[in-house]
Amino acid sequence: MLGGSTRLAVLVLAVAACARRPAPELPSERALFRDLERQVTVAAATGWSIDRLEVEEILEGSLDSVCRVDPLDRRALADWLEAEIRRQGGPADVAWKRRGRELSKVGDLLVLDRIRRVLARTEEMSLDCPFWLEPERPFRGRQISEGRWQISFGGGGKGSIVIEGENADVSFGGAGRLLLGRMFHNGNGLYLGAEIGGSAAFPRDEAGERTTLQLAADVVVPLVYRRTLTNSYVEFEAGWLGRSTEDDWGDIDHGVHVGVALGARALRTRFVFPGAALGISWERTFVDGADRTTIKVGARVAFDLDL
Repeated sequence: MLGGSTRLAVLVLAVAACARRPAPELPSERALFRDLERQVTVAAATGWSIDRLEVEEILEGSLDSVCRVDPLDRRALADWLEAEIRRQGGPADVAWKRRGRELSKVGDLLVLDRIRRVLARTEEMSLDCPFWLEPERPFRGRQISEGRWQISFGGGGKGSIVIEGENADVSFGGAGRLLLGRMFHNGNGLYLGAEIGGSAAFPRDEAGERTTLQLAADVVVPLVYRRTLTNSYVEFEAGWLGRSTEDDWGDIDHGVHVGVALGARALRTRFVFPGAALGISWERTFVDGADRTTIKVGARVAFDLDL
């Protein structure tokens, strides 16, 4: 089996396949469905082979969720899955034949069928649940963050195109961020925080020659909207920008920052959700003379901590 970092990389490249599916309405059933959905789709991102073997591979993590759910809610979810599979034209093998033997046409049915198999297997194993994992009422989920306050932190590297007047140049650097926000039950979230970054460049002098290394620092205070899918998310952000250079760290130029990022979250590791994102931002710093426009592209690792 592939390691966690490899699976996360695959998820970043395959986020388009991770749209949110219909889910039960009752809280405990919904949370358990979303948990098992994440378990199944993360495993399937690197290839799902023999059902029995794949189910056994994720059994430990699935039991961590199932053991916390009342048996009546588990059975209610099993009934919902059977009904949803029929509603979508299943079982999956029958629909596959009817739809020209193309797996791409039964993708959602395959996910539902695999969730049903995982739930059935964990029900068989539920007598092995540790006594300290008592049912939660309602169950809020172990692999999701719906209806929770959250801290998100991380950082990474960036490359920048800098435009001042008619001159364009490049610089490189990195940034770290800390956000506090709230995830809602519909997959939407809002965060507010700060990002501190640094960059280095060899700007050209009046003769067009690159001479001295110049260091710069910037602070962004963004308001971030996150739309969460199954294992992926997209973020839109905007906020205040402050920038200074080593010429005078106390002289701060003000500006604006807007950006977008596409990312993916791995399954819970202890008490955090590790993830990674690719982002691009546009910044405008208001300075005397020609304003400074910066386009940044970069990648960052991120960790989400539910409160």
